[in-house]
Amino acid sequence: MDINNLNMLDKECSALGGLFQSVMTDMKGSYPVWEDFASKALKLHSSIKATSIAATTFLEAFQRIADMATNTKGATRDIGTALTRLCIRQKSIESKMKHFTNVLVENLVGPLQERIEDWKKVALMMDKDHAKEYKKARQEIKKLSSDTVRLQKKVKKGSIDKQKQLLRHLHYVNDKYLLLEEIEKNAVRHALIEERSRFCMFVNCLGPVVDVELEMLSEITHLEEIMDVLKKHSADPKSLPDASEHLIRDIRGSETTSFFQTPPSSPSSIGSRKSSMCSISSLNSSSSGSTNNSHSPSHHLRYKNLSQV
Repeated sequence: MDINNLNMLDKECSALGGLFQSVMTDMKGSYPVWEDFASKALKLHSSIKATSIAATTFLEAFQRIADMATNTKGATRDIGTALTRLCIRQKSIESKMKHFTNVLVENLVGPLQERIEDWKKVALMMDKDHAKEYKKARQEIKKLSSDTVRLQKKVKKGSIDKQKQLLRHLHYVNDKYLLLEEIEKNAVRHALIEERSRFCMFVNCLGPVVDVELEMLSEITHLEEIMDVLKKHSADPKSLPDASEHLIRDIRGSETTSFFQTPPSSPSSIGSRKSSMCSISSLNSSSSGSTNNSHSPSHHLRYKNLSQV
C-alpha cells in the first residue's frame, strides 16, 4: 500500500462526485423545460377544443349538403350517398379529436404537472443526502491522512516501531477511500436512475396521446376510398347515373306522373296571359260587331236596290 494508490483513489472519488453534481445540475435545469412543455400543451388543448367546436358546425352544414344531394330526383343520389359516407368519417375524426384533447390533459399534462413538484423535492433531498455522506467520509479520510503523514515523518527519522502503525493507517485510509468510492458510485447510479425514470414516465404518459393520434390517422385510408368513389361519380357531369336513365324511361305511363306535373305559372306569365286573353276577346268582339252590321236595315236597303236593277 503506497501513497500513489491513495492518490488514484482520491481522483476517482472526485470524478464520481463531479459526475453526480453534473447529473443533478441537469435535472435542476430541466424544470423550466418541463413546465414550458406543460404550458404549451394546455395552449394546444385550448386551440384544438376551439377547432373541434368549429368542426362540429362545419360538419352539420356539410351533412345538409349531402342530404340535399341524396334527396334529389335521381341525378345526384350516388354523389349524395358518397358525401354522407364522407361526412360520417369526418365526424369520426372529430370525435377522436375531442378524445385527443381529453387525453392530452388527463394523461399527459395533469400527471406531468404533479410530478414536477415531486421531482424538485426528490432532487433536493438527494443532493442533501449526498453532501452529508460525502462530507462525513472526507472528514474521516482527512483525519486518517493527517495521522499517516505524521507517522511517515517519524518513520523517515528512523522510528522503526512506527512502521507497522504507518502501514495500518495506510490500510485504514485505503478502506475509507474504497468506501467513499462505493458511496459515490451508488449516488451517481441513483441520480442516473432518477433522471431516466423521469423520461420513462413522460413516455408512458405520452403513449395514450399518440395512440389517439394514430387512430385519427387510420381514418385517412377510409377517406381516400370515399374520395376515389366521389371522383369517379363526378368525373363527367353530362353522364347521368343508371338510376336517372331508368327514371326517364319509366316515367311515361307510370303512376308517378302525377307527382311530376307542370308547376303553375309565375305571376308575370299570368299577367301576360291575361292581356293576351283580353286581346283575343276584343278581336272576337270586333268580328261579332261586323256580323251584326251585315244584318242592319241599311244593308237590306242596299241589297234591295241592287235586286231591282
